[in-house]
Order: sequence, then C-alpha cells, then structure tokens
Amino acid sequence: MVLDLAPTADAGGWSVRVRGAGVEAEYLLPAQRIGAGVRAQWVPASTMPAQDLADLLDRVATRSTQDGDVRRYGRWLFDGLLGPVWERVRTAPAVLAARGVELALRWPVDQSDLHRLVWEAVHDDRGPLAGDPDLLVAITRVVPVSTAAVETIERTPRVLFAVGGSLVDEVIRPGAMFMGLLRGFDARGVCSAKAAHTVSLRSLTDHCARFRPDLVHLVAHGETVDGRGSIVLGEDEQVTADKLAPALTAAHRPLAVVLSACGSGSSSAAGGGPLAAELVEQGIPIVSAVSGEVSEQACRLYTRRLVEAISDGTPLPVAAAKGRRAALLDSTSPRDQLDWAMPSLFVAESVPSSFRPVDAGARRIVDVADSLKLREWPLFIGRTSILDLVDDLFASDANRRLSVIGAVGDDISGLGGTRLLREMGYLLLLRGHLPLLLGPFDPTTTKPNDLRAMLLALLDCVGLLATELDITLPRFRLLEPHYTTAADDPYGSRLAFQEAKAGFGALSAPLDRGVATTMLAADLGALATAARGLPEPFGAHTSVVLLGDEIHRWGVLPELLDHLRSFGRNGFGGHGSPVPMVFTASTGVPSGAAVKSFCERMANMPGYVFPKLGPLPVDEAVIGFQWVLLNPSSPRGGDDATVYAARPDARYDVLAQSFDIFDGRPTVVRDPVLYKVARLLESVEVFVTGDDEAAWSRYEERYS
Repeated sequence: MVLDLAPTADAGGWSVRVRGAGVEAEYLLPAQRIGAGVRAQWVPASTMPAQDLADLLDRVATRSTQDGDVRRYGRWLFDGLLGPVWERVRTAPAVLAARGVELALRWPVDQSDLHRLVWEAVHDDRGPLAGDPDLLVAITRVVPVSTAAVETIERTPRVLFAVGGSLVDEVIRPGAMFMGLLRGFDARGVCSAKAAHTVSLRSLTDHCARFRPDLVHLVAHGETVDGRGSIVLGEDEQVTADKLAPALTAAHRPLAVVLSACGSGSSSAAGGGPLAAELVEQGIPIVSAVSGEVSEQACRLYTRRLVEAISDGTPLPVAAAKGRRAALLDSTSPRDQLDWAMPSLFVAESVPSSFRPVDAGARRIVDVADSLKLREWPLFIGRTSILDLVDDLFASDANRRLSVIGAVGDDISGLGGTRLLREMGYLLLLRGHLPLLLGPFDPTTTKPNDLRAMLLALLDCVGLLATELDITLPRFRLLEPHYTTAADDPYGSRLAFQEAKAGFGALSAPLDRGVATTMLAADLGALATAARGLPEPFGAHTSVVLLGDEIHRWGVLPELLDHLRSFGRNGFGGHGSPVPMVFTASTGVPSGAAVKSFCERMANMPGYVFPKLGPLPVDEAVIGFQWVLLNPSSPRGGDDATVYAARPDARYDVLAQSFDIFDGRPTVVRDPVLYKVARLLESVEVFVTGDDEAAWSRYEERYS
C-alpha cells in the first residue's frame, strides 16, 4: 500500500494518493504553521491550539512526554494521514488474507517538515498500529529514486560494524553494545562480521573496499552541518552523505546501511532531508536509521528481531514490523515514550516490497563449521587486532600480504589460544576459505611427534572438510604410492583418499622434509582449486589456511620452524597458491625456546607477524564481558536466558573496577562468577535485565 504525499501549490498542505491492496483514494492533508524563526515548520493541521501542539512536539523531541502525550501524538498523525482511508484498508480482502499490510510512505526528500515527524507512532482508537492485535502493520519510508537492482544474498552475509569513536566514549558506548548483538549473530552463523572502531572517513573507505560488506552498521554521533544531517568520524570529521556514500561503496555497494546515530532518520532544517534518505538518493537501496534517541532495550529488541527475521528469509518490511512490534510489546512505558517508534526504514522505490535480503538456506555453512568444531559458545570476545589480520592473509598488495601469523606469549595457558584459532577458522570458512585446524592435541603428549604424524593430522582435516563440503578430491601426490583405485565421483574420490591415507599412516620410515612439503604444496593447491567450483562463499579467491595449536608442544617443531623460516613466504603452498599458517605458542616455557628464537629472527621479515597473546586490555575486557552478557547461551526463556545490559548512565570506571577481578582472562566467559558479578551490578542498579527470548515467546503466543 503506497501513500504518496506531494505539497499543494498554495502551501496549504499535502495531497495524499493511496494505491494498493484493492484500495484507491485521494484526499488533502491540511497543514498549519507552528513555531517561529528557525524552529518554524509546517505540520498536519490539528484541532489542538497551535501552542499546545508545539509544546507536544517539543516534549516528544526531548523525551519528556507527559501522560497521554504518546497517544495524542500518534492519533494526530493518524487522523490526518490515515483517518480518511484506514477502515477501507484494514478491511480490504487482500489485507485480511495476508493478516498484514505495508504502509509505504513516499514524498520528495526535500520535504523536511514531513521527515521531522515520527510517522511510525501512528495510533488509532485502539492503540499503536505497530501493535495492532489483528494485523501486522509495516511502515516504510520510500525514497523516490531508483537504484541498481537488488539481489537476494545466497550465502552468509558480510557485516561491517564501524564505530566513529572510542568504544568507551560516553555517548557511543550504549550504541557500541550493539556490536555485542552483532557478535552474537556472527557466532550463530547469521552473518560474517568484522568490527572497526575509531574509524575515519579514510579507514572506513579502506574497510569497505577490502571486506566488501553486504551491510554496514555505523555507530556515531549524529549532528547537523549547514542544515544537513551528518555523522562524526575519527578526529571530529563531520561527514555528510556526499562524502559518506563514496566511502561505503568503495569497490562494492552494500545492500543496506544501518545508522545508529541520533537524528539520522529525521530532518532538522527546512529543505534538508534526513541523512538516511540522502544515502538512498546516493544509490544505497536500504538504510535503517533512528529519528531520535532510543533506549537500549527497545533498540536491542528491534535489532535482534529485525536481523533474525531477515536471516530466516522474511521480506524486509515484514521483518522490520516484527522487530518494532517486539520492542513495543516489551516496552516498560509504551504509553509514555516512543522508543519503539524511533527506528525508521528507508528504501528506494525500486526495491520490491516482497524483497528478501537473505535466502533462508544461506546459513548452510554453519553446519560445516559445527562439524569442523570451529564454533563454540559462549561468545568469543577480544583479540580484535589479531582477528583483523585474517584479511591480510590474502591482501593483493604483496607488501601487505601475510603468510605466517604467530600469536605468542610467555605462557598462553588459560588465555584462549585454542578458541582464537577456532574463531579465525570460522571467519575464514565464512569468507570462502578452507581452514585446516591442527589441534588441540592431548596436553599430556607432544603430538604430532614427527613430520608423518603432522601430515596425517593435516590429512584428517582434509578428509573431514571434503566430506562436509562435498568436494571431489584430487589425487594427492603425497599419497600416490598408496592409491589402489581410481574414482571420479565425490564419494569415490574420498574413499580412495581415505584408503591411501591409511596406507601412508601405516608406514614409520622418516620422510624427507623437502620432498614431502613440495608434494604437499601441490596437493593443497589442487584442493583449493577443487573447492573454487563450490557455491558462494567459495570462488576464485578460495585458499587453504593451516591453523596450528600450541606448536611449542609439537615433537615436529624443529622441522616445522625450519620450513617456515626457509619457505614461509608461501606458507605450505606454492608461489601461485600460497597456504598461510597461523599458530599459537608459549615462548617463555622450556619447550618454547625455539619458537621464541624463530619469532625474534623473523619479526621484521615481510609476511611474518607475531602479535602478543596476553590478558585482554581493560577496555577490550570491559566491552567484551558485556557482550557475553547480552547473548545468553540458552535458546529458551528462563533464568539462563537473562540479558544483562549497563544502564545508559552507568559509570565506566565502576564497570572497569567490577570486571577487574578477572584479570583480562577471556576464558572467564565460561565461569559462573561472571554472572554473579552481573547480578551484583543489577542489585546496585548499574545493570538492567531482560529476557529477550521470553518477550519473543509472548509475541509469538499472541500473534500465532
């Protein structure tokens, strides 16, 4: 259902044309002028005295509403825009059959007076339309522009989460908590996420060009520059749409952008459109923004349900409506505040209302990750600077490309090194690469104790990966003497591989390192080539990556380090098909002396980097522990599904002191003491709690 609004020639209001679902109507939305000077604006006419209406709008804008204001505000908007036609719309056969309707509001971008109003708050004589008990009412803002065609994503979508300032900035910190939701979505396979904070316009451009995200979520201060909406990046860079859009579309146009910046969905000056609408004008098809300040709880519920509905293959307007309804129904004060109405969805008119951003089958790769034991719960936290190195494993710039990454520390026990490798493997798989994780091995042994044992562990990973991805395996040169049959079909090739691997493992004679690794390089290159024909996310970019857990305990360590020292620029691959290696190791224990010497010798060589694996820095720990508390492990309601979130006015120093008892150890995410601290913080009103799953269950029970 499209509602077109156009200003009348005599500035007496707007003509409204309604079309869709078997309903057609035209009528006038009369206007009146309120305020004076720069604050003057045209608004839909009201039976309220002009000053009363102006006061009402001020209270809504400043979140200082009084009893009955939300109802009066929503009913005023409803009477002018929908009153003449709503009964015909809600009783239309097509609407009744669908048990829902999309109200697509469309007007020129320069109609700033219309953009200033929170149309999502419309309220009939029963209550907000967003909570209509009989119909799912979706409200979208259609920008009259056509963008390039949109296509449903048939793989795990890539999401870039960028913060325009420090994660501990007093204003940005509540918005940065939504990176915790994003990490939860990433861990559950809803998306493949990358995070960046304190981004400048230049670094944002670089991240978008290298990561090629499908969705960019920006958290930043929202401001006005010369009457135009903007966000603040880096060192107080004021960025409007004409600069932001080129940065976001560097080398690739994202399907959608989410702006967590106050006022990004509304106008503040005559003739100026919202930043969100201007980005759509610049060619980004879908932009979600906020018209005003939103509470943590409302935004969390809206965001969680919107993203999960999209990932399930739900059409975009329906997903947004479900998110808004969930926020409304679980709001502590829906009659007093408009948090649930503030998120706004802007779309280009060329985006079909039935458009599904993500195919419901796109999460198949998650099953593969589970079989490879790359996913774990609770949420992985911290290590952002190390995880960011994943992108440099395949950089097109030879001076930037990495081939050996060693995450090392004096003693990495209890610092989550194994979990770090699994997380890196998961990221690599989501981005279309083939991670082979060697370890973790039994801590009481020094396996693999020789080159043959190491190669067998690697071949075990190859066999599992081939089975899970249905790869037709090439004949491995390393195993050639042990093949007994030839097979062309996927199952036969894997059976022949397993038989040959068994023959290789039955021998005990020492291997020549040079011969074995040369054959292995060719084999892994052939494996990558075989996987490049798989559906997305795999393709021409697909490469193999080795991940080695605690290599200081490996008996084959001297030979491994010799190889990486001599041929490490290509890892375990060849020049045309490098196979990078990422490992963890303790350098301060007796068995780690060789690793320490290797790292010191190779530290300044191109392609080698050895980030320190130690306790989490204070800021990373405080933010990370809060992210875990936002993402309970239970998929059901109850005590173990409680969400803990810091109050907007919570002092950062109190949070830092509270979490200091964990000494920056990321493995504490499995410790019940973390939740004891959370409950203590709730008791002193530093944290608030909620049960998102229970809220959603109430929603489903009511509307099923």
